[in-house]
This record gives sequence, C-alpha cells and structure tokens, in this order.
Amino acid sequence: MVELTSYIEQFKQQRIMVIGDIIADEFITGQPERLSREAPVIILRQQEREILPGGSANACNNIRSLGGEVIVVGLIGDDQAGNSLHNILKERGINTDGLIINKGRPTSLKTRVLAGSEEIVKQQVVRIDHLDRTPVKQEIEDKLKMIINSQIDSYDAVLISDYGNGLFSPGIKQEITRLGRLKNKFIALDSRYNLLDYKGVSIATPNLEEAGRAAGKKLRTQDDVIETGKKLIVKMGLDYLLVTQGGNGMTLFTADGDYTYLPAANFSEVYDVTGAGDTVVGTIVLAIGAGAKPIEAMKLANYAAGIVVQKSGVATVTPEELRLEVVKNEN
Repeated sequence: MVELTSYIEQFKQQRIMVIGDIIADEFITGQPERLSREAPVIILRQQEREILPGGSANACNNIRSLGGEVIVVGLIGDDQAGNSLHNILKERGINTDGLIINKGRPTSLKTRVLAGSEEIVKQQVVRIDHLDRTPVKQEIEDKLKMIINSQIDSYDAVLISDYGNGLFSPGIKQEITRLGRLKNKFIALDSRYNLLDYKGVSIATPNLEEAGRAAGKKLRTQDDVIETGKKLIVKMGLDYLLVTQGGNGMTLFTADGDYTYLPAANFSEVYDVTGAGDTVVGTIVLAIGAGAKPIEAMKLANYAAGIVVQKSGVATVTPEELRLEVVKNEN
C-alpha cells in the first residue's frame, strides 16, 4: 500500500467545487458575573464575538486548509453576517465567484453562547438559530445552475453540502447529478435530511442519525449499521457509502457488498465535535482525487477528524498536522 502521507502531498493539486448551504457560525464568549434579578438566569459579561465559516463554508475551509483549491457555490444575504463570511472566505484563499447575494433572504446564522471563567474551558450554554428554510426562488435556482454549468469543467470533483436550508430544489439536485454523470466527476454527498434524494452520486457520508433517518430506524448496534449500510448503498446506487459513528468510528461500504470498520482516532481526547463531518467529507474528496483507495481515504479522514475534535468550534486541519498524525499511528 502506498504511504498515506504521499496522498497528503497531492492535496494541493486538487480542485473542488463545493455546492451547499452556507452558514455563519457565530461564537459569543462571556464570563459569568451573577444571577439576574429579572429571571433565574446567569448574566454573562461578553468578552469575545467571532463569526466563522459554517455549513458548506466550513467544508470549503477544511479543503483549503488541507491545501486544495476550492470554489464555494451558494447563497448569502446582504447583511453583516454575509459580508463577514464573504471577507473571511476570500482572505483564506477560497474562490467566491460562486457566491450569490440574495437580498431578500438573510444569511443562515447559528449563534453559540459559551460561558466560563478565565481558568476553565468555556462551555456552550445555548445555541440560537436564525434560518430561512423556504425553497429558493426560480430566479436564484437559475443563477445557481448557470454558475455550476460554467464552472464545473474547471474542477476535479463536486462536494454537495445539504443542511436542509432550502438551497437544494429538485431542479438543483437533478442538475448536479446530471452534470456529474455527463462530465464524469466524482461527487461526494453530505446531506442532513435528504439523503435519498441524491441517487447516483459517488459517495455519501451520513452520520448515524442521518443514515437511520433514511432507513426509517434507529441504528443502535454495529449490526444495525451494517444491515442499513448494505441496503442504502444499493438503494441509492452509490459507489461507496461511509457511515460516520462519532466516538464509535466509521464504516465504509462498497457497491460489491463489502464493508470495512475503523475505530475512531483520538476518541479519548475529544473536545468539540462541531463541524467534524465537514472535515471528514472534505478529506475524503481530496484523498480520492489524489489517488487514494477508498479505505485509504477513510483512514486519512479518520485521522483528520481525530485532530479537529480536539479543537474548539468549527476548526480545520493542516497538511502538516495530518501528516504527523499519520506518521504517529501508521509507523
């Protein structure tokens, strides 16, 4: 087997189109001061406020951090959150030519409030979601199709990041899969709620909840995962299916009925799982493009996820971090 580190060196040669629901992840950090007289709640003194790329923008951020070239295709609003995200993505070297500013629709925003004293790790106490999940208008759908058609030839693979926020109309889904087949592109899917709508893509990477929802059952045991995975890969007409299982690792299924289980890397050192799924699918796309076999790509994604869950918030992984993790565990 080729050394896994050799694929990491090839990540910088990969060009990925990410189509998906862009989310602004806002983090407000505060220090508890006292109980409020207005209600039985803690008053926090705000210390920091930061907006980071979330949703499909986090997948882009992970791909770029690992060295790949990436274009983001999706919607932002004409608002502060959208402007902040646009600037952040450009600063990080992500091609924003696929961004559409939808003035009648606010940028999807998830606000997390974290609290704690100076001496301890801050803990999330509440999350507030500001989301418009209504389907996009026909005018926006047409613009998205035009961007995808005009740009897809310049990219090696497509990553679909569907968080259920209204971007993926039936027409958009059909256009992506049609073009993927026509252009012979590797298409990876990360879909929160609509897994079964994307039949014929190359690989899907659902977590336990998402795979269970698609199968109509709770996946409580590894036997449940194996039974469901074998059925889903056939039902969706996939080449590969990767079911991520949090602290219990991940299982890769192939179209010929085989499957491989891999325990989680660094499970005992988990700090924050926010955005880990974006890290997994981003690494998978880069690794496959670099020539890795699916099992090798899964190993790299597992190591990348093991690194990112040790970090706070929507974090990323660098090629050097991933290389060191591979060397530590493979040698």
